Amino acid sequence: MSTISPPEFELTVEDLAARVGAVPLWRVRTDPVPGAATEEDVERIRRCEDRICELIDGVLVEKAVSDKSAFLAVELATLLNAVIRPRRLGWVLGADGFVRLFGDRLRAPDVSFVRRNQRADQRLLEQGYSDVAPALAVEVFSPGNTIAELERKRAEFFAAGTELFWIVYPEQEQIIVSTGPAEHRTLQAGDILTGGSVLPDFSLRVGDLFAAADLSDSQSE
Repeated sequence: MSTISPPEFELTVEDLAARVGAVPLWRVRTDPVPGAATEEDVERIRRCEDRICELIDGVLVEKAVSDKSAFLAVELATLLNAVIRPRRLGWVLGADGFVRLFGDRLRAPDVSFVRRNQRADQRLLEQGYSDVAPALAVEVFSPGNTIAELERKRAEFFAAGTELFWIVYPEQEQIIVSTGPAEHRTLQAGDILTGGSVLPDFSLRVGDLFAAADLSDSQSE
């Protein structure tokens, strides 16, 4: 009688939760088997399916997206770039601007700012992934995200050297500004978002960011 060999990577639900955190199961890719994924799989899915997956300890987790979160990320990137580019401070990267954390994780914040002096030759990589965490990382909450997931991601970036982290909550029209692993403050629509010591010339009224996403007639009255 033939026997069925167990898979080489046999994760339990508890193992999976420990690796990826509080992520909805539908975002966890099962091909390849969780625990066996590599950076090559990230590239294959991006090339063949035009989808962005993060790699977390051998597990592929698809990024949650929505039209509104995508718009807000692009809008923030545009506003940041208006300050950064003329001053030649560095580069603003979008949602496929991956960074390798701790050697075995590929993370892709929705927006990030990489200082010019964070690159030895002051050039961006043409291929591969950087091992240097961005000075600023931004996540925009989307349906399919969990708060715990983004908070865990924030902690990872600070552990890797990121200095400033923003979490944007579209529904509440709030931005959580973090300047350290345990240093957070919540900005409301009437507050001013600044770049702090990372980008001292950047400032934005929080409500203006969210207003740009609403072109309904009620907003023009």
